[in-house]
Amino acid sequence: MKDSKSVIFVLISLIIVIVVSISLSYSYFVVTSNGKDNIISVGDLDVSFCEDESCKSNYSNFGKVIGTKIVNGQSVLENIYPYATDGEALLKDPYIFNIKNNGSLDTTITVRLIEDKDYTPSSDKEQYEKLTNLYANYIKVAVSNCDNGIDRTNVTINRYGSLNNNVIIDFDTIKSKESKTYCLWTYLDSKTPNDVQNTYFVANLSFKAQYLPESTN
Repeated sequence: MKDSKSVIFVLISLIIVIVVSISLSYSYFVVTSNGKDNIISVGDLDVSFCEDESCKSNYSNFGKVIGTKIVNGQSVLENIYPYATDGEALLKDPYIFNIKNNGSLDTTITVRLIEDKDYTPSSDKEQYEKLTNLYANYIKVAVSNCDNGIDRTNVTINRYGSLNNNVIIDFDTIKSKESKTYCLWTYLDSKTPNDVQNTYFVANLSFKAQYLPESTN
């Protein structure tokens, strides 16, 4: 009996050591940004926002919230339109964000597109309703890598209502001291009912980064 207890104790101790070792091998950090700041920090990452290829801080819509636009220095709702084809929709200006890895380790990043359920339209549009209340499966979300300028060819397209846990970029790797730029489009497909008028879609990006210590690579 005493030997059995000793074996059980050793096994439990071993399991604890393994669990602790695994938890120390992985590090991750999470942040959700509504685009109000030009640059946010996520652990060793700097995330910056813009709406053209340069990602310069002097661009007028730099840091805009998805689903809004800047008019006379004010953030207002941006209309979301149905398009006959994906190609036609991708001709519009994308929402662009850049992620730079300032750390010494390679990092994997996961990005989620999350509806801002707390957003309140201005008084002149208070009658507008959240688009996702009725038409989540008509919203298309398109993403491409734009390191070399806006890429409208190699694009991944999903329906917002069908995203897995709202993920739009999953475990993409950014090497130490390097960066990646991504383009994002949100639009409606051609089968969207006419009742979609007077609705809006405002969303934030949530970033999760994870890296392995060099000893485990």
